[in-house]
Amino acid sequence: MPKQNNNVWAEIERSSTHRAHSAEVTSLKDQIKQYQQAVEEMSARIDVASLIKEAPVSSQTYTIERKGKGSKEAAAVLVASDWHVEEVVEPKSVSHLNEFNLTVADRRIERLCKTALRTIEVQRGGTDIPVLVLCLLGDLMNGFIHEEAREENELTPTQTILWLKERVSKFIRTLQKEGNFEQIIIPCSVGNHGRTTIKPRTSTSWKNSYEWLLYKILEQEITEGVTWVIGEAYHTYLDVYGKTFRLHHGDGLRFIGGVGGLTIPVEKAIANWNKGRVADIDIFGHWHTSQQNPKWVSNGSLVGHNAYSIHIKAPFEPPQQTLFLFDSKRGRTGTWPIFVEE
Repeated sequence: MPKQNNNVWAEIERSSTHRAHSAEVTSLKDQIKQYQQAVEEMSARIDVASLIKEAPVSSQTYTIERKGKGSKEAAAVLVASDWHVEEVVEPKSVSHLNEFNLTVADRRIERLCKTALRTIEVQRGGTDIPVLVLCLLGDLMNGFIHEEAREENELTPTQTILWLKERVSKFIRTLQKEGNFEQIIIPCSVGNHGRTTIKPRTSTSWKNSYEWLLYKILEQEITEGVTWVIGEAYHTYLDVYGKTFRLHHGDGLRFIGGVGGLTIPVEKAIANWNKGRVADIDIFGHWHTSQQNPKWVSNGSLVGHNAYSIHIKAPFEPPQQTLFLFDSKRGRTGTWPIFVEE
C-alpha cells in the first residue's frame, strides 16, 4: 500500500479515536453534572430538615389582640421583600419589559407607601384597622453573592445599607404619620442576597447578614409606636387575633419550575414545618411571584422582571408587593397587589 494511503488511514484512525474520546468526556461531564445536582438536592433536604428542628426551639411568638369582644376590626398586613435596590436591569436584557436602577427603586418605594396607605384608607370604610403588620422579608438589597453583581450593582453592600436606611426609615415614618395606626409591628427576616458570605448559612444566617444589621440600626432609630421583631431563626411567628403567622424569606423552599408553579413545593414544606409547629398562614417572598392560597401568601418583587425571573422560569408580572387584611373573626379577607409602576 502506498505510503500516502497509510497516512490517510492513520489520520482516519486518530480522528475516530478523538471522537470516541470526546464522546466519553461529554458523557463523564453529564454524569458529574447529575451528581452535582443530586448533592444539591440532598443539601436542600438537609437544610429544610434543620429548619424544621430549629423552628420550635428558637422562634418566639408576638401577640396582636383584639381591642374588645364586640369590636369589628382587622390588621393590615403589608409584605415588603425582594427590592434588590442597587441592581441594574437594562431594558434590552429583558425584552424591554422592565427597567430598574436606584432612581427607579426610589420612585417605586414611595409609590408602594402611598398606594398601600390609600388602599387601607378605602378599606376603613367597612372596618376598623388599628394595627399594621409591616413584614420586611429580606432581599431588600442585591448584594455581592454573584460575580455579575460585583460588576453591575450601582452600590457596594455597605453603601446599599446606608441608602436603604434612609429610605426605609422614611417609609416607616410616613406609615406612622399618615396611617393613623395605634400599633405597628415590624417582623423582619433576612434574605439570601444580603449575606456577607459566599455560601449561604443555615443556623447562623442572621449573624452573617447586612440586612440584619440594617434592621438593628433601624430598631435603635425608630423606637416610638413601633414593635420590632427581628428574628434569629429562619421562621418568625406572630399571633394575630388567635391565629399563627409564620414569616420567612422563602429561600428555605425548593422550586425548580413546573406546571403547578409554587403550589406543590410550598404545600410540602408547610406540611413538614407543621410537624414541628403549626401555623395558620405562611408569608414569604424570594420567588418574585405574587401568588396566594388559603394557607400561604407569596410576595412579588419591587425590582420586577429581571434575569433571575427568566432563570427560574417565573411568569412575567409587573413589579408589585402584597397587602391583605386579616379580620379578627374571619381571618384573611381582601388581598391586593400593590403595583409600584404606572
